[in-house]
Amino acid sequence: MFSLCLQGLSWVYGRLVSLRNYLYKKQIKKSFFPKKPKVIGIGNLSLGGTGKTPLVVYLVTLLAKRHVIAVLSRGYKRKSIGFKIINALESVCTAGDEPYLLYQRFGNNPNVLIAVCENRVKGIAQIMEYRPEVEVVLLDDAFQHLSLTPHLNIVLTSFHQPFFKDHLLPFGRLREPRKGVSRADIVLVTKSSPNLTQATMDPIKTAIQTYHTNSVSIFFTHTIYHDPIAVGSFKGAKLPTVLLLVTGIADPLPLQNHLENNGHKVTHLDFPDHHWFSDGDVHTIIHLFHRLGHPDKAIVTTEKDYVRLINHHWRKLLCVLPIFYIPIEIGFAQEAKEAFDRKIMDVVHA
Repeated sequence: MFSLCLQGLSWVYGRLVSLRNYLYKKQIKKSFFPKKPKVIGIGNLSLGGTGKTPLVVYLVTLLAKRHVIAVLSRGYKRKSIGFKIINALESVCTAGDEPYLLYQRFGNNPNVLIAVCENRVKGIAQIMEYRPEVEVVLLDDAFQHLSLTPHLNIVLTSFHQPFFKDHLLPFGRLREPRKGVSRADIVLVTKSSPNLTQATMDPIKTAIQTYHTNSVSIFFTHTIYHDPIAVGSFKGAKLPTVLLLVTGIADPLPLQNHLENNGHKVTHLDFPDHHWFSDGDVHTIIHLFHRLGHPDKAIVTTEKDYVRLINHHWRKLLCVLPIFYIPIEIGFAQEAKEAFDRKIMDVVHA
């Protein structure tokens, strides 16, 4: 009965979202298309967990070598409102975890500006007022923000949880019907194996193309896990055998599998996506860590969780413990990387 209720609610939700999309498609509701700067939208059809942040990092690294660029995010769950340029005076609380992570990565690069604003149209206008030489704006998590039309739309879907096998909220995790992918210019199938065969890729490409009215560029990517980085007073170069994995992201299972496949014994403390850690959470983390019955042990987390976990008054409590975060990046097969980069540059230079 509960399942039937959720399906009914999903049907109502889908009708409302489809009506909204139809009004924009028929230009009954207006969408702004900026002539300058070039705008690249990055998003998905699902609630999250597809790997948008590593893609944003990849694009910033690619473009900032020769262009002045900005990343504009709403700053999900930040404890502030309105337009902000992220700088040294801001915190993870006022910026949001993903913008703050990006600022920590690129804050010293004069070609990169990180900003947050709930209204993307106003946000772009204020970016250009603040810094008119910006050539490209990367819109983070903006696929459903139809009041603005990007020059290029990139949609991400997870290899293990593709949108074409999912359902609308609240029965599933889709924000809009599957046919919404038809607005995408590029679809990235993320978190796949680095050694996919053509026989594995072809059915997925066919399934994606089913929901797209035109031919869409489809690329498969994988996650590259870098060496763990020690935080605080502990400077061990090697990740210990026994780990307390602390996460507040949408899809932590790939990281847990990566650690276990590399011989670690993992106890997982799983919080909701974008979770703001509390004093009670930190005491729970410390208590569970001390209960791990092994001398060779550590706390490990993601880079996105690290910025929310460490940048608080309890930093001193955590940093006396062995604690690591694991940076990740998005990886392409070489031919796919070259083709993807060309598509990005063709838009930027058009």
